[in-house]
Amino acid sequence: MPMTATAASGIRPGIALRAWAGRDRLLPLLTAALALAIFLFDTFSPMKIAVAVLYAIVILMSVGFLDRRGVLLVALGCGGLTVIGFLVGLRHTGFEAHLLRGIVSLSAIAIATLLAQRGQATTEVLRDSERRWRGIFHSVGVAIWEEDFTRVHRLFEDLTRQGVPDLRRRLEDDHRLVERCIALVRIVDANDAAVRLVGAADAAQAIAGRARIFLPETVRTWRDLLIALAEGRPSFAGETVLQTIAGERRSVLLTVTFPADGVRSTGLLSAVDITERQALAEARAELAHVSRIVTLGELTASIAHEVKQPLAAIVTDAQACLRWLDRPVPALDEARACAGRIAGQANRADHVVQRLRDLTRKAEPERMPVDPNIVVDEVVELMRHEIADHGVALRTRLAPGLPPVAGDRIQLQQVLINLVVNAIQAMATAPRRELTIETSMGSAGEVMVDVQDSGIGLTLEEMPRLFTPFRTTKPGGMGLGLSICRSIVEAHGGRIRASRNADAGLTLHIALPADRGRP
Repeated sequence: MPMTATAASGIRPGIALRAWAGRDRLLPLLTAALALAIFLFDTFSPMKIAVAVLYAIVILMSVGFLDRRGVLLVALGCGGLTVIGFLVGLRHTGFEAHLLRGIVSLSAIAIATLLAQRGQATTEVLRDSERRWRGIFHSVGVAIWEEDFTRVHRLFEDLTRQGVPDLRRRLEDDHRLVERCIALVRIVDANDAAVRLVGAADAAQAIAGRARIFLPETVRTWRDLLIALAEGRPSFAGETVLQTIAGERRSVLLTVTFPADGVRSTGLLSAVDITERQALAEARAELAHVSRIVTLGELTASIAHEVKQPLAAIVTDAQACLRWLDRPVPALDEARACAGRIAGQANRADHVVQRLRDLTRKAEPERMPVDPNIVVDEVVELMRHEIADHGVALRTRLAPGLPPVAGDRIQLQQVLINLVVNAIQAMATAPRRELTIETSMGSAGEVMVDVQDSGIGLTLEEMPRLFTPFRTTKPGGMGLGLSICRSIVEAHGGRIRASRNADAGLTLHIALPADRGRP
């Protein structure tokens, strides 16, 4: 665990160090020994090579036990040692060649520091996101259990290897298999709302008392939940009945989000108490924020891709820069171009991190002029990897010169992300997967944003209920996403509707009033 060093430790207060216990003590000692060895070799060796570039390894090693300020101090120290080595080493070699090696070494130190600082900034954002998620998990007004399905996955794999042809049929017919699967699910955590829902004294009792809160109706719902898990669906939703520890029956809307990346086996099970419908109005604002966080969780692969891509480009350009500088006649123009690209990619990574912070923040809506085309571009950039990973062909047709709309940029992004996620899921089994996002001016002077997919579409009977809360056409849908989208759009003075495409799929039409109050 990170802690703040005291003055007695010999380190300046304010620099975070990991606990020096066991193997954690070895890394700082190795780092210091390596820095000393590089300094001695660079200073007193007559070899004409840029040994000081190895200080970059020292800086990267210091990331393992120092915070950003500490790493910066290490980098400054390495730079100082390089300068000292340069001044002492002048007696061994000519000035121009020695100066070039010094410049190369200082450049390597600067680039390594930049990479380390960016990497630590990204790590801090992820840690902040984890803390924020835990804070939301325990404070949100919706009962949530974190469930580990690892052993259930293994059981399904064993049954498949044993030649069970249809897991769905087996779960429907074998009541004892359902009970066995339920027993194999491990509850990792339960939030405060879950404790209150089941009338438990604490989270431990809410977890241990699972068998007491189950009723026959609950087991039937869990059977359907397990079928959804076996079929690889991303989520499951249904109404069921459970009882509290004291034996009171409660009707709940049960929703489970299964892990989608194939690596983790933990999912989130949430329960909304619908015994008293007035509780839904109080939970609405919380659900909108949880929906945004859950959506970001589904886009973990895209987020990681967007952060890693500029960092990989920085490394490539940094290596190229070193090669240009290390030539007998340094190609300064090429090195300068590489440095410019490094700065551009660093800014790009910073923008990705800032967008993640904006999407996860919980704050009052900010109404200001928003360019609809920029909102579309930001959503496409964030979801580019997710779209490609599902084999979807994306087309954007953005009308130039559109007037801005008055609204909250983050909420509008949430609407578009939800519509794009729905479109991707609707096309999961479609032979042709095409997604089109178009902006234009409507006939009534409104700004139009259309999201068109080539998915399975809806029947005429299903269309009127598309935006009804807790109604969904997807087997694992929550029935809240489009309802939240409609609330956000209408709060902006706009309208949202759906139409069936002539060939396949749906088109969601968003109409937002143009903001003509500013030039």
